[in-house]
Amino acid sequence: MLVCSQANQKEVNRPAFFADAMLGRLARWLRILGYDTAYKAVLPDELLVQLVLGDNRWLLTRDRYLAKRKVLRERLTLLRSDHVVDQLQQLVLELQIQLNLDAQTPSRCAHCNLTLEPISQKQAAPNVPAFVAGQHSEFARCAGCGRVYWPGTHWAHMGAQLDRVRAR
Repeated sequence: MLVCSQANQKEVNRPAFFADAMLGRLARWLRILGYDTAYKAVLPDELLVQLVLGDNRWLLTRDRYLAKRKVLRERLTLLRSDHVVDQLQQLVLELQIQLNLDAQTPSRCAHCNLTLEPISQKQAAPNVPAFVAGQHSEFARCAGCGRVYWPGTHWAHMGAQLDRVRAR
């Protein structure tokens, strides 16, 4: 099931993250899982620290030097692995995040981090391949960048990877 809805009370209780430049793939995963996850591919450390603190976000990093900054103590997770499945597992263990792809979890745009809004098949049709428009009935669009999402074969693949994380 493609997950999309307006921001709700449940989202208020979820942590907001900032993924550093080494964690773009993890940022996309967390967004799809409904976590507000800021990410910039190029950002000086000083500005990154300001954004983390100013926006009350939890820093996710692989940078040991950045993790040593006193101002970030108790506000970061130093990820040990380069692999996204291992990174998700570490976040489950250390931060107790939930890895749910369900109707109660509002997905976010993997590109720009805004909450996705449901759209009809008719609204999606001009923006997706004809085969997709004919095969799927659930669609969502990002109000920011206009990308359209649907539960394609990638959804089952993601679910299988999440099942592996949960099974560990």
